[in-house]
Amino acid sequence: MPDDGLTSRMMRIALWNTLPAEFFAAGLRHAPAGRWTVRQETPEACVGRLLDGDADVALVPSLVVFSHPAVFDVLPVAAFSSWKYPFARIVLRKGLGEVASVAVGGGDPQAALLARIVLKEHYGLDPAFAPHDGATPDALLAGGHDAALVTGPAVPTLTTPHATLDLGQEWFELVNYPMVWGLFCARRDEAQPSMVDGLREAVKAIEARRDVFMQAREMPPALHAFFADDLRVRFDDLATASLTEFRQFLYYYHVTDEIPELPLFAEPEDFSDDDDDAPLL
Repeated sequence: MPDDGLTSRMMRIALWNTLPAEFFAAGLRHAPAGRWTVRQETPEACVGRLLDGDADVALVPSLVVFSHPAVFDVLPVAAFSSWKYPFARIVLRKGLGEVASVAVGGGDPQAALLARIVLKEHYGLDPAFAPHDGATPDALLAGGHDAALVTGPAVPTLTTPHATLDLGQEWFELVNYPMVWGLFCARRDEAQPSMVDGLREAVKAIEARRDVFMQAREMPPALHAFFADDLRVRFDDLATASLTEFRQFLYYYHVTDEIPELPLFAEPEDFSDDDDDAPLL
């Protein structure tokens, strides 16, 4: 392996402090390779740590990557994607027949955008979105809006008599691909082959501990199914196709002035891994 500056020290990885991202962190912390250190913070803090040079690689929300494509190098080895996502749901207080306004907590702009897209494209609805910064799911549901977008760790066990839409499942039904929530990135022009190599080892470590992770935690059936079947780790053709759809919607919904690029880091031609063709989840 060529010496690109990281081979003599551990790679610093910044991960989100959410339960789905804990799945990634648990695999890394128990991996035998010992080639990385892991720090978990909010998605915003992870981006800041990467841009400040306090992390070599960070998990970055897909919306942030495409909103600032000149800032990041995406490492095309790992991605945080899923077929369903019980941590983000639209609660329909009046059903789909009447959705004029949606209350949102304001802390997850990517989920809010995704809610707009699926309501419009999947159900022909174009409601107003009313931000309530810092509001809990219960507070959002107690308001006078027709629907509420609830996100966070309490959502999988949220009890409500109203119909709900799982944002991950809705995205899959809309585009036929899993939703890519986050991408592993380095700063633009600072990605190195050893980062790709290390992250490739990390993916193997994470996947190898899927059963161990699930057995170590008590979780309701919905979360058990999510970690067993829905949560995906690898950056593969399905993730790429989903990102292509997402990029187009960003342009159509005037989030970006043009269809943004996918800023993939290209490995040198002589740097390859024979195990890269392993079966993908």
